[in-house]
Amino acid sequence: MAYSLLRRAGNGDLSFTQYRQSVGDELIDLAALPVRVDRRAGAELVTKHFFPVSHRSLEVWPLTWRHINGKALCETEELVAVARAKLKAATPIRGGRRGAKEAA
Repeated sequence: MAYSLLRRAGNGDLSFTQYRQSVGDELIDLAALPVRVDRRAGAELVTKHFFPVSHRSLEVWPLTWRHINGKALCETEELVAVARAKLKAATPIRGGRRGAKEAA
C-alpha cells in the first residue's frame, strides 16, 4: 500500500517527523507541513509538488478521512505517499508527430 513507501521506526510505527521524501529534484519536508489537511489544501499541496489534481478527485483516492467540526481531514503523510505512488505508477508516453514511413 502507500505506507510501504515510508520509512518505519524501530518500534514499527511510521516515523513521519524526520522523514523527507524526494520528488524529482525537489525534497518535501513533511515536518514543515501541517499534520492534517482538508481536501482543498491537500489538492493544492499535490498540485504544487506532484501533478495537477482537484479537491473533488481526492474524494475517491484511497485515503483515511476524519470528519472533525464538519471538515474532512486526512494525514498529510498519507496524502503524499498516495500521490507519490500514483506518480510512480504512471506510464510515460512519448508524443510527437509520426513521419510518413511510420504512418503506413
